[in-house]
Amino acid sequence: MKICLPILFSMCFSFCVWSQDIKQGLIVVHVDANSKSEFKQKIFDYHFLNGTFTGREELMSVPGKKDGKDYIRMDIGLTTLYKNRYLITGIGNIIDIKDKKILFDGRATLIRCSNDSAIYYTNDAFKGKYYSVYNFKTSTYGEVKDLLFKPKVGQDVEFDKSMSPFKLNLYPQGKPKIELVKDAGYGQSATDGRPDPAMWWVDKSNFVYAYFNKENTELSFFKVNADTKASTLVGKIPIKPESRAATFVKLDNNKALMMLGSKQILIDAEANSVMDLQFSKPSDGFSYECKSNSYGHIVKLNEKEVGKFHFQLKNFKTEKNIAVLVKELVMGEESYQQGMGVWNATKQSWDKVDAEDVLSLAGWITE
Repeated sequence: MKICLPILFSMCFSFCVWSQDIKQGLIVVHVDANSKSEFKQKIFDYHFLNGTFTGREELMSVPGKKDGKDYIRMDIGLTTLYKNRYLITGIGNIIDIKDKKILFDGRATLIRCSNDSAIYYTNDAFKGKYYSVYNFKTSTYGEVKDLLFKPKVGQDVEFDKSMSPFKLNLYPQGKPKIELVKDAGYGQSATDGRPDPAMWWVDKSNFVYAYFNKENTELSFFKVNADTKASTLVGKIPIKPESRAATFVKLDNNKALMMLGSKQILIDAEANSVMDLQFSKPSDGFSYECKSNSYGHIVKLNEKEVGKFHFQLKNFKTEKNIAVLVKELVMGEESYQQGMGVWNATKQSWDKVDAEDVLSLAGWITE
């Protein structure tokens, strides 16, 4: 009996990818349309077996507003899933999706998760500057009193935004401040004011910061030595004003990505180069076209095109052999969600999964 090569290849691929059953869960946050004043957010686990959708389960719901103020917000900033269980929002809230309860409803900047702890940094005009830690083992949160505690690389450098252009000052412990940079740009014209420009510490003495010109039409990157005050231009690119604050994502000791709107900018501090990437840095083999076109964005898997879709870049999540995006129908300036597209590695195609009012995709977990 003869078996044609395409069928044989498909059988071999399916066997290699799913030699044993793989269960994956996609944590999706929906908006409860019937609870506008409370801005209730429903957390669902969408179940997948060997890449195929098998059903969903509502885990819990949380209020986004309390007493008229922001409370638990899963639509602001980047969400972190830690240890397959803890959902940490972009403003620092912690939700245990296994025991289905809120562990921390405060607001702080997450630096990193380490072992049984989430480490935060607060720099507030009223609360002051301090590090704090949430201990998952003891379910306790508290400020770190140890003055020598230093969970992130770098020295105490801050932007002085009291006037334009901004300045950069160094605050040595127990000593007067030192002005490092007299003209550090004008900051990013975001809708929630002008946040501190993104900064990335290359090592304990050198950092790279983002210099926005006054009109937010050009972005420059400068490398500064905090010990000598020497400043070097790494590179610059044209930009347009964006409402979402730009962030750095460290890749290695010398390279980082800046995420700015639809742009992913690769900065190489050692080679003194800046590159505006056409496609995102691959994640689990998947990448997407950064620029939006009339057809949306090209999606690639291992450098091969596998589809074109309209979707918001924040609504693209990957895991081994699987990826998800929230499809949109674009009509002029308006866009409407059209459910989710999920890459099925067995079929080598995109499955449609119905989903209404997706607020955010938190990410994938192993079930």
